[in-house]
Amino acid sequence: MSANHFQILANSEDWVVTLSGKHLATCRSRAEAYDIACKRAEELGSGEIFVHDATGELEFHENVNTPRRENR
Repeated sequence: MSANHFQILANSEDWVVTLSGKHLATCRSRAEAYDIACKRAEELGSGEIFVHDATGELEFHENVNTPRRENR
């Protein structure tokens, strides 16, 4: 289990990304918030990302241990 815990939560019309309880970013979409959490987890070498829906319920959880590959 990683020590880097990311939470993606709804806050009014915005989405907030936190890392171990500290504010990391405020985004206009959940997809943007997820991308920021993934990139930061990759920079740190690992991370656990907990994505919540607009009501605050946990929607899914993901471990990031290796860099994501993007098709360009």
